[in-house]
Amino acid sequence: TWVAHFSYPAVFLFLVACGLGFPFSEDTIVLIGGTVVAETHGSLALMMISAYLGKLTGDGLIFRFGRKLGPHALTRPRFKKLFTPDRVKWIEGHFQKYGILTVFLARFLPGLRAPTYLAAGASGFPPRKFFLADAIAAGVSAPLLTWLGYRYGLIVFETLRHALHAVVAGV
Repeated sequence: TWVAHFSYPAVFLFLVACGLGFPFSEDTIVLIGGTVVAETHGSLALMMISAYLGKLTGDGLIFRFGRKLGPHALTRPRFKKLFTPDRVKWIEGHFQKYGILTVFLARFLPGLRAPTYLAAGASGFPPRKFFLADAIAAGVSAPLLTWLGYRYGLIVFETLRHALHAVVAGV
């Protein structure tokens, strides 16, 4: 019971940490949260809400960070090679035309999500549109991934355990 109660804030905090740049997989965190709820007989709905709010908070941090830095975010040494002046112009135009769709689709593209949300903030994309698109996308992904973890998590983790044993034996 304690694990189930602790798992809700843990999932939320890990997802927020992803928004701060910690190298965790959001999707894996949510799947594990669903699996924990299934095993501890916790509340699936509460885990879905924790995952949803954690995703929105983490995404909001990335977007706000991009807005705060503005166009300078795209010229930082870490991003300078990726965001050339021509690409920055293209990004700004792209977000003006397809911003809501881009933010929505980025939710489902691990590895591209954070840079897209940072670029959305830095490009001046309106916060209301960002949070609307992100809320709808997280409203799809958080409950779905939580449920998948709840329903199939043990099967997946058991299969991975057997595969790991096979790899170790092979090595």
